Amino acid sequence: MPQNFTVQGNDLWDPTTFDSLRRQLIPSFDLLYDSAVQTVAMSVGERPRVLDLGAGTGLLSARLLEKLPDAELTLMDRSELMLSQARGRFAAQQRVQVLVGDLVDPLPEGRFDAVVSGLAIHHLPHEEKQRLFGRIRASLNPGGVFVHVEQLLGSQPWLEKMYDRMHEAHVVRSGTPEAEWDAGRERMKFDIPIDLGTQLGWLRAAGFAEVDCLAKDWRFATYAGWVTP
Repeated sequence: MPQNFTVQGNDLWDPTTFDSLRRQLIPSFDLLYDSAVQTVAMSVGERPRVLDLGAGTGLLSARLLEKLPDAELTLMDRSELMLSQARGRFAAQQRVQVLVGDLVDPLPEGRFDAVVSGLAIHHLPHEEKQRLFGRIRASLNPGGVFVHVEQLLGSQPWLEKMYDRMHEAHVVRSGTPEAEWDAGRERMKFDIPIDLGTQLGWLRAAGFAEVDCLAKDWRFATYAGWVTP
């Protein structure tokens, strides 16, 4: 494993081009992220306390602030390079806190109304994913929600091949430079995805009262777990 690899995998990305490549490399990017934002907005109040795990450059948090301008946001990521972009993005926002921290580290103190994550947790080993889901559940207030935009693994090898074909077809249609897709393929070698059904089961086992998939485009999905009010 390269020495610059992080749990989130963010040091494999150039933080200056990270945001601009999202739509080229992620099918239905706006649907996935907008579904996450709308779910938070409909599940909590207008001034929620939100934790963004594996926040990177703050792309998901920025969309949350557009919808919920009075939200209090804590961004956590292991990559200082990514967080430097986030600090610049939110320099004028007094209600945004940026913390350096790994996904396997203890979560910030206090309770949150919502925890979100965008395309980061699939870098963890499966046992660590399950532990993280339990820590997220414990950090949420009654009525809180965990919303996750994630890369999935097909539940069967033949289905995973379909996922891959559809993913590559999107990348070609979007005009992604071949070198960027090659680099994306290299980054994906470090991914440890798992199927959607297993992840929803882990949420139930962690104590979430209700779980659901809110949007999906082959290997990418937005799903959520809610805590009993």
